[in-house]
Amino acid sequence: MRKTFARLDDALIERLFQPASDLITYRIGVNRTVTSCFCIDVACLAWIVSRVRELSDEVGAWRAGVAFLDLATLLLGLIALVSLRVLFRRAGGLQANPLRQTMQPYRGIVLLMLASGLVQLHTLTIASAADLAMLMCATLALYLGACTERPPLRRSWSPAVRASGRA
Repeated sequence: MRKTFARLDDALIERLFQPASDLITYRIGVNRTVTSCFCIDVACLAWIVSRVRELSDEVGAWRAGVAFLDLATLLLGLIALVSLRVLFRRAGGLQANPLRQTMQPYRGIVLLMLASGLVQLHTLTIASAADLAMLMCATLALYLGACTERPPLRRSWSPAVRASGRA
């Protein structure tokens, strides 16, 4: 099972997300670390939106135990997403990306959760749409974070070197 997913995972990275990451870097000038962190930030906002309705209903009904569990779930999700953001920031560099192999099980779990959320979606509410947005943004962040940086462009200061074609 893991080998089958590894082939799918590599295909998604190489054929979809690496070209998208290169395009974003080329067109906008934003590297994969910033793009991944932005996706995590959007996932955090979507997570808050998906949980706030239940939490406010529980607080309004004076159910302290259930409200505490809802608040704990909200905070645990935010801590997990912020930890992932910190990991993306630390893993930035010009060498081989260690997140490609180490984050493969997490990408599998998030893809499975996203597929499950889409299958179970019967009626679209704000909470379910925000849940799906959070899963989509987390998936984007995990895949964009697994891409490698493009090598830096070598620029020459001398006009003679540029004219000769050596860089």
